[in-house]
Amino acid sequence: MKKKWIIGGIVSVVVLGGAFGVSAVSGNDQFAESAVDFSQKEAEAAAKEEVDGLKIEKVEKDKEDGISIYEIEGQTEDGKEAEVEVDANTGEVVQVEHNEDDSDETSAEDLKVKKEEAEKTAKDKASGSEMKEMEIDDGHYEFKFQDDAIEYEVTVDGQTGEVIEFEKDKLEK
Repeated sequence: MKKKWIIGGIVSVVVLGGAFGVSAVSGNDQFAESAVDFSQKEAEAAAKEEVDGLKIEKVEKDKEDGISIYEIEGQTEDGKEAEVEVDANTGEVVQVEHNEDDSDETSAEDLKVKKEEAEKTAKDKASGSEMKEMEIDDGHYEFKFQDDAIEYEVTVDGQTGEVIEFEKDKLEK
């Protein structure tokens, strides 16, 4: 009889321990602010510096590929939605995306900004790296640049010449 109680107790401990272990592993991808080098306020300041007139509406903590990221969403002065991702350990802005209304798609012939001008804008944003790819999609120029350690993706609005999306990824060695 005593063996049954001991075995039952052990089984209960194993089952409960497994359940807690699974919930800890599969829990959210958030991080503790004390575990990173840059605070949420510093990340918000970096986002506002990157996107002029950004009014922050939402900040989420997330992990992407093992990197702690602040995802900052808001609106610009002209009413466009913007999302900025800031590395929580370096304070570096790793992605900027401006969400615009896609209802009035434009063709390549309708672009007001010339390819050369868009390429110069994108290359400046990508720290002068070498261009690897360019395409036109929905009235935007999409560029990929690369140097020894980093790949950049830059999207330039074909009507305004502004950078509307920027992403920077470290290359795997």
